[in-house]
Amino acid sequence: MIFSESTIESFQKILHCPSLQIFAHPDWGSHNPNHRGLLRAEIQKRTQGKTLYHSVSHTHDLGMFALCDSPIGVDLEITSRVQEKVVARVSSEEELRQSPSAAALWCAKEACFKALKIFEQPSVVSRISIGDWQNIDSQTETFTLTNATEFKSSSEGRGVVRQISQWSFCFFVIPS
Repeated sequence: MIFSESTIESFQKILHCPSLQIFAHPDWGSHNPNHRGLLRAEIQKRTQGKTLYHSVSHTHDLGMFALCDSPIGVDLEITSRVQEKVVARVSSEEELRQSPSAAALWCAKEACFKALKIFEQPSVVSRISIGDWQNIDSQTETFTLTNATEFKSSSEGRGVVRQISQWSFCFFVIPS
C-alpha cells in the first residue's frame, strides 16, 4: 500500500473532501499492456451505484486513481524524470521560485488540468497558475489554483503534493 489510512485521512482534511479514496497498484503501470483495462474495470467496480468523480495517472511501474464527490485531478510522476527546463516552459518565474520543486509544480499543474475537465479546461497546462504553497511536513506541500476564475471554476480548490520514495503524487480537488 502506497498510502496509509492516516495519510489518506490527512489528505481528506487538507482537501476538504471526506469522500476521497485513493487506489494504487503496480499492475496498473504502463509496463503492463492491459493497464488501461484493469484501471477501467477497477474504477467501474468501485463506483457502481455512486456518483463520484475520478482521475487516473500512471508511470511505468505504478498506476493509481482517486475517487471523490467533487471534481478531482491526480498526477503521479517519477520525481527524477521531471526536468526543470521542461517545467520552466510551462510555468512563470514566480511559480518556479515559490514551488518546493520542479516535480511538485509539474504534478500540481497536471492535477489541476485534469480537475478542470468539467469547467473550462484550458487547452494548455501553461495557462494554469499555481501558488500559495504551504509546507506541511518534509514530504508534503499544499497549493491552490490561483487563476481559477479564468476557467469558471467554482473555487480555487486545494491541492496536496507528497513525495514518497522515487515518486511525486498530487491530488487536487475543487469543492462542489
